[in-house]
Amino acid sequence: MKKFILSLAVLASAAGVANAQTGIKVGLKGGFNGSTFSGTDSKGSEYKAGFAAGGFVNFGVSDNFSVQPEFLYSQKGASVDDFQVSGRTLKSTLGYLDVPIMLRYNVGEDGKGFFVELGPQGSFVLHNRDFIQTGGVNTQQTENTSTNDLNKVVIGYVGGLGYQITSGLQIGLRYTGDFSRVYKEGASTSLKAGSANNAQFVQNPNVRNSVFQLQVGYAFGGK
Repeated sequence: MKKFILSLAVLASAAGVANAQTGIKVGLKGGFNGSTFSGTDSKGSEYKAGFAAGGFVNFGVSDNFSVQPEFLYSQKGASVDDFQVSGRTLKSTLGYLDVPIMLRYNVGEDGKGFFVELGPQGSFVLHNRDFIQTGGVNTQQTENTSTNDLNKVVIGYVGGLGYQITSGLQIGLRYTGDFSRVYKEGASTSLKAGSANNAQFVQNPNVRNSVFQLQVGYAFGGK
């Protein structure tokens, strides 16, 4: 974690020096999330719809290269069929503050045209809503809104490509994946499954967030 934070500080400092030559662009962006889980216990995971929205600051290093920190609210999660046992479904909706530091290269001239981007991302849990539904003759559902079972800080990566339509307007497609697990290891402290008289705490799954994002943004300022 210390190495990650230090790397972000170095990137921000370098971008600040470069800014003296090229100027700063500040912008807003938002779009659609298609999220699911990857990892050991992700079998049966299905995509769920969500959204992401927030702002960014773009520090130009040259006409084609820039560093872009972002602050985005992002909905993630998944629906997992046959969760741990047959006939049990886990439905998870997670809210994060995503902070990616994107290294961006514009293929076109004057910062327009196609671009590619890549960078690290830190995600901070904001809220959670998940429940386990058990099928059969008597369908039962256990709901949980606690974040006690979640890793509060998640480290990942982002890669994408897009098109700068004008000096301000842009559209892009991204994939974000996490190195860190969504849930802590061990049994859940909040979520049970089973009948009222025989309910047991379930084991937290070994899964990671996996998200495709379609985003539209607009930047102000700069050259």
